[in-house]
Amino acid sequence: MRGKEFLDKMDLIDPGYVEAADTKPVKKKNVWIKWCAMAACLCLIIGAVAMLPHLRSNHGEPQVGDFQLSEKTTAKVSLGYDEDAATSSKTDLVYLTEEELFAHEKMYAFRGRVSAMTNVTIDFNGEKMVRCVATISIDEVYKGDLVPGDQITMLIPCGIDLIGVHVEDTGVITQLKSGMEGIFMPWVYDENSYIEMNGAVLMTKDLAECGLADGMRWAFLSTDQGIIFEKNAYSGAYEATTMDDIEAYVIDMLQKYGK
Repeated sequence: MRGKEFLDKMDLIDPGYVEAADTKPVKKKNVWIKWCAMAACLCLIIGAVAMLPHLRSNHGEPQVGDFQLSEKTTAKVSLGYDEDAATSSKTDLVYLTEEELFAHEKMYAFRGRVSAMTNVTIDFNGEKMVRCVATISIDEVYKGDLVPGDQITMLIPCGIDLIGVHVEDTGVITQLKSGMEGIFMPWVYDENSYIEMNGAVLMTKDLAECGLADGMRWAFLSTDQGIIFEKNAYSGAYEATTMDDIEAYVIDMLQKYGK
């Protein structure tokens, strides 16, 4: 299948294929101290619950998190990294020409800065994957109905800052850090965007407004080591050294090939 045909047919992001009791006698304690300690613990619990909104599954069961799952989502989602989740993924990226990378219809293109990142584990009936949801503060918009100054959530096809975990074909996006500036070209999620694995479904819009189709392309990052992006895919920007260089390149390519 040619790259253009792949983009026309693909309605979902699929980067992941791309998770002895102590028996000693207990001395009696002062009752007043005991109840004070219990009260303090209760205050801490109430405070923690108040600070974190609830994630509800399709069965309405409350879990700690920042997401509200729809009835169509049958996969389970939890915050953090589950060590039982897959730690590596070997996928063959579908080849896309430079023109095709900028011609995808349902795509945003914007410059912004990462304000938050949250790793989540998605359980597809026992088959687990780790993903990261990044919140980006938008500075400039090149494509899409976005507004500078707003924030957008973006699903990343791997976890971020997972020590000892390697996921192939994510070498660019795994370098993302909170506070980092970048130019991003994520695919826009709609009500029909989903990932289906092992008989379970995740409606991707439940987690984010958009997402990167893979971890090598669709992002240009400004790091301490300089500008990082997949130069083999974006050969026209090979000599770029600043984010302004990348911005000029992206605007030019979108004017030529963007829909």
